[in-house]
Amino acid sequence: MRILMTVIILALCALPAYPFSDQSTAERMLKENKYFIDFLNLCVTNFGAERAGDAKEKFFEIYQLHFNAQVFFLQSDYKNSFRNIRSSQNKGAALYLDILRNVYLEDTKNLLDKLAPDIIKSKNPRARLYLTLAYRDRSISKNFETIGDASNPKLYSYKIFKYIDGLKFSRRAKRYGLLALYESRKDDLKRDIFIHLLEMERESGSKFFNRFLKKSGKTYIDEMDKSYEAHEKEEAAAPKKDEPAKDAKGAPAGTAAKQPGEADKDDAFEKRLEKKVRFRKERSTAQHILQNEFDRAEDIMREYVDDFNFKLIQATLEVLSARKGDGKGEAPAAGDINYAALIKQHYDNYMRTRKDQKTLMDEFASRLKVVDDIDKKGEEPKKDAAQPPKDETKKSDDKKTR
Repeated sequence: MRILMTVIILALCALPAYPFSDQSTAERMLKENKYFIDFLNLCVTNFGAERAGDAKEKFFEIYQLHFNAQVFFLQSDYKNSFRNIRSSQNKGAALYLDILRNVYLEDTKNLLDKLAPDIIKSKNPRARLYLTLAYRDRSISKNFETIGDASNPKLYSYKIFKYIDGLKFSRRAKRYGLLALYESRKDDLKRDIFIHLLEMERESGSKFFNRFLKKSGKTYIDEMDKSYEAHEKEEAAAPKKDEPAKDAKGAPAGTAAKQPGEADKDDAFEKRLEKKVRFRKERSTAQHILQNEFDRAEDIMREYVDDFNFKLIQATLEVLSARKGDGKGEAPAAGDINYAALIKQHYDNYMRTRKDQKTLMDEFASRLKVVDDIDKKGEEPKKDAAQPPKDETKKSDDKKTR
């Protein structure tokens, strides 16, 4: 019995398990390579096509190989799928290194070196701290670039992971640098940045701080001293824009009349309570901005402004760009910076693109082609130089037979 069990186990172990291992390996590598291509797509879209030479065509070759690897996987041809993935990662590692070394590390150093003089002169401790963190992350990014370049040439995925870490730290270094740019500005400019940020929020549909916008001087202070009841009366008496037509009973036309005991959604207790809380926090924010206490105002605004850091940097760059165009830019170092061009880097730092911008993968959708790996039959084999022609071999055979 033991001998029989041993024979069965050895027979099972001798069965080929390669198809299952090839399938799992190819599936895992496809997911991994998809992440590599998605990450590289944004880098090449924002900078690679114009900064890294023929990066656009190189990225198309990488994406084409990955696309065919997916097709081979669906055809259960795991061997060819694996080969295409390896080729895609080989070319991807080279492109990653080129973009990290020649675009991101270079841009980060140029940006921080231009921002450093004004930040140091401002003597703002938070600005100096952000600048220190920015230089630190740039050094870490350089270390990842060195580690990936010096690793085993055949470990493509390991190289790409290190380059991705380098890109992430380079982006974070630029984010710290732009935050240091905001912190180093003077109080009057910070006030303009906050107002511009809140105006951007108003355009997106936010109600926070709308009653203070476009007010200054005495009207601004009067709005701060106003009570909630007085504000409610003014808001009810003010004509509303795009107000729908009402019927004889005062209800909006085309809607069913409400029952006497039915409460309106806007008059619910939770809504009224939220409105009172917002009214009180708006007053505190206006007071902090008026007294140049921007840190305290920021703590309140973060509750109502989503993605605050991104919008704060965007507002800073737009205000500085507008001031520079009006001849009000802050000299000396700030005058050498193209703030409008930094907005593109700012979007890339948060791994985003503008709404009207298409990525290269969207452009490549119509160019992708399926490459078949079927051997062509019926072709004449290549003649070997050492092999005699067919006619001569026949003559020699005839002589032997005679």
